[in-house]
Amino acid sequence: MSGGGAFGPVQVGMLRALTERDVRPDLVVGTSVGALHGALLAAADSTATEQVVEQMATLWRTMDRRAVFGRRRRVPLSLLRHRTLADQRALARIIERNLPIRHFEDLRIPFAAVATDALSGEPRLLTAGSLIPALLASSAVPGVFPPVAIEGRTFVDGGVAANVPIRQALAFGARSVVSLDATPALVAERVPTSLIGSLIHSAALMLRNQQSHAVDGFDGHIPVATMPSATPPDMGTFNFKRTDELLDLSHRNTSDALDTWVDDELTAT
Repeated sequence: MSGGGAFGPVQVGMLRALTERDVRPDLVVGTSVGALHGALLAAADSTATEQVVEQMATLWRTMDRRAVFGRRRRVPLSLLRHRTLADQRALARIIERNLPIRHFEDLRIPFAAVATDALSGEPRLLTAGSLIPALLASSAVPGVFPPVAIEGRTFVDGGVAANVPIRQALAFGARSVVSLDATPALVAERVPTSLIGSLIHSAALMLRNQQSHAVDGFDGHIPVATMPSATPPDMGTFNFKRTDELLDLSHRNTSDALDTWVDDELTAT
């Protein structure tokens, strides 16, 4: 499950279509917002997957910039004092309210959060200990949120190294992969001119380019099913006002793709 900022509802729409067809994970690997979704899935009993997906949808309907980033700061002052646009206290509160389990060891299915080692730049699988620091590390977008220290190492957003963590899922033990990529297909209709807009645009381009290489080298020997993206080109990374549109569009696109794949399999046999 990839990162994607405010495009997170795209993953929820995909999950809704998958659970309607009784497709349920044996393990979950997630980056950034995908890590939060993954932890919620991994914490749930297999009979409650549909309820968890609807919990995610309800959560996204309450999201706005203040809920995620806390009270608004003056950008230059924040950068000078904190070196980031926001802290992660608001995000930590969201996780605490919605995640019933606090430690990896208590999850019902194996789960790994992907974060990037801030020193080496390598992606790391966080799989043990406290969940909340791991989820905050996986979501620590450089310049937006501060890095997170865990057991003597410093981490930033997993999307820096592995926004679509297919290779990490295989390293974690997956024998086949269902990829839920919420990265926007087109990150902007025009090149931004503001400092913040340019930084976000550059980061989005980096994430988009990562996706195109995520499955390189598998040569078809690992089954990888990629759910179709459903992201409007005129929506920004931190626009939280189009949740229902994203949910419905993603659910419809994924349902149509799954139906087509089933029809093709039946025809082939």
